[in-house]
Amino acid sequence: MGFFGSSGLRAGVIGAGSVAQTAHLPTYTNHPGTELVAVADLDDERRAKIVEEYDINEDYARGKAMLDEADLDLVSICTPAGTHRDLFIAAAGAGCHIYCEKPFSTDIESAEAMVEASEAANVVTQVGYTRAYVKNYRHVLSMYDNHLLGEIKRLKTHRVRSPPSASWNFNPNMSGGGVVADQLGHILDFYIRLFKTTPEVTSVTLERLDVPAVEDFAELSFDFDGVTVETTLHWTPYAKQHRNTIMGTGGLLEFNLDTLSGDIQGETVAQQYGSQPLIDLRGEFRAWWGDANDFHDRRVWDFIDHVIEKNKNTVAPAQRGLEVTRIIADVYSRGEFQ
Repeated sequence: MGFFGSSGLRAGVIGAGSVAQTAHLPTYTNHPGTELVAVADLDDERRAKIVEEYDINEDYARGKAMLDEADLDLVSICTPAGTHRDLFIAAAGAGCHIYCEKPFSTDIESAEAMVEASEAANVVTQVGYTRAYVKNYRHVLSMYDNHLLGEIKRLKTHRVRSPPSASWNFNPNMSGGGVVADQLGHILDFYIRLFKTTPEVTSVTLERLDVPAVEDFAELSFDFDGVTVETTLHWTPYAKQHRNTIMGTGGLLEFNLDTLSGDIQGETVAQQYGSQPLIDLRGEFRAWWGDANDFHDRRVWDFIDHVIEKNKNTVAPAQRGLEVTRIIADVYSRGEFQ
């Protein structure tokens, strides 16, 4: 297997939970270069439903059995983080190109072993960080690269969401931690993409407010070559709020998945997701990928395209997963529960 020789790619998915149903299963079904041929999931009832819905020929209770027996070109790993190491290394050993959902790994040693395995097998990899595919985040990156934000002085992120529904998220052996392990990977990937450097962790506060085994509240500070970045993360029932604020010498922006607004270079910017901008600032809002909030589809579609093109330079290869894992490990090593 490895880089395939025919025009089609045989795809499999390990773990048929919500993220697989949102992004991976439909995209492998709809992409003209792939055929969804196998699925693995421990839940017999859920697996049977997926097999029927997607007309899948091969199904397995365990991912390792699927990798051993199914003839696959690529695979998505959508299982708890604590299972990723063994599945990822087995997939690389089978010559499969790998899309691994976040958290990439629960520890640095496992992440290093995963990168080593993928490099030895010469396979394409991608980690499930999503912000590079979200329009508003892409606009911010474009504005910064085109010097419209000027010199960034401060960046703040506030992310509040309901606790995950899966029980493994509250088991540190399977999750690697609490809200930090769950949420920080997406945010760090965007920070690194924006500043093009790896940060220093400068302060950490972790709290267990309503969850006994892992943290459900975190206040973090990072230093990106002299720029202070503050991040607050919180699991709280029925909540949903995500706000980023960038303050630069060129102006101020507030943005999240849905909206982007502020004042840049003396102009008011107001963008509602999927609609035309109220102001066109030097052409920075002219590149549209469509009106739908379909970044989950785009990220898996893009991975498939990279495999077809034999291009290992995906948006977030396994090496980015290792980089993020190291930073998160540093956060936990410095954290003191209040």
